[in-house]
Amino acid sequence: MEIKINYYIIAIIIGLFLLTGYLLINYILVLDKIKKQNTENIIIKNNTIKFDSLTLKQKIAQMIIVRGDEEDLEFANLNIGGIFLDRQTSEEAYENKIASYQENSKIKLFVSTDLEGSWNPFIKDFENPHNFPYFSDIKTSEEAYEIGLEQSELLKKLGFNLNFAPVAEFEDNSYGGRVFTGTTQEIKEKLASYIKGLQENVLGTCKHYPGKGMIKNTHIKPDSQNITEQDIGLFKICFENNVSAIMIGHQKATGILDSKGKPSSVSKEIIDSLKNNPQLIISDEINMWGLKFFYILGKSKLYMNLINAGENVILDFKLTSYSTYRLISKIEKDVENRKINKENIDKSVKKILISKGYKIN
Repeated sequence: MEIKINYYIIAIIIGLFLLTGYLLINYILVLDKIKKQNTENIIIKNNTIKFDSLTLKQKIAQMIIVRGDEEDLEFANLNIGGIFLDRQTSEEAYENKIASYQENSKIKLFVSTDLEGSWNPFIKDFENPHNFPYFSDIKTSEEAYEIGLEQSELLKKLGFNLNFAPVAEFEDNSYGGRVFTGTTQEIKEKLASYIKGLQENVLGTCKHYPGKGMIKNTHIKPDSQNITEQDIGLFKICFENNVSAIMIGHQKATGILDSKGKPSSVSKEIIDSLKNNPQLIISDEINMWGLKFFYILGKSKLYMNLINAGENVILDFKLTSYSTYRLISKIEKDVENRKINKENIDKSVKKILISKGYKIN
């Protein structure tokens, strides 16, 4: 009996050794493939991009924004669409990191952050911190405009071009400070004024459509909310003031809009309600448990549902260049097998390129 147990243990050790070897070899091969990727095929002339010069892999990559705080310039080889930064500790660090990414990217990146009221990535450890009031403490629409303008000037100076603000909601029970306060009319006026100030220099994003995305914290768990005409009314202010993007939240929606039991970010019914608007459609970060809970077994089905639902830009802050390459390869196969609508990808990438200031032929 003892001999059999020993053989069993030896077999397990050999199996683990072989599996580890296989995974290591696969990892090395993928890294080699990434290094051999390049964007020389992409034709850009006089700020006009020849759309068909992009490969399917490069188009898929344009739809993804990754976290860029730990610099990984291999993302540029993959033609990634953008980076998100909020963990640098000085203006110089932000400027240098953003410049490095942009200089190595054939198509200019979305460079994004959350400067959205209570959260401020430009204060901690800064020698000269940038203090901004909570949105809830802004008293007038004039002040909202000035804060939006001041923030946009700082963002532009550092190299950012996309801010995930303002929150177009009435309540913030998750963090506090991220929504404007006052009467409904006062909130609408502050929202409009902030958008105008912010978009003097960078792209703004109203979130979390269709509303009530911060009553419960979807970073932690799923949530369902009843959406009313009043909730949609704040987003109408965003549309009227030509906000550049709309971020879709992970809350399930019932009421005036119905996500059909799915998180709004993967609900075609919710995103289709925006199809007559020109704004870029952006998913909230997809590793939040409000969405991830429904896709425990892997990301490929999640991406399939996000793209088929109509998301243009997908925020995925857990990706490395290695995992991005593998993910894009799987998405490419799903497109070829008609599990993912290629037309949705083409439409999204064209919107992305136009939002970045390019013309397309």
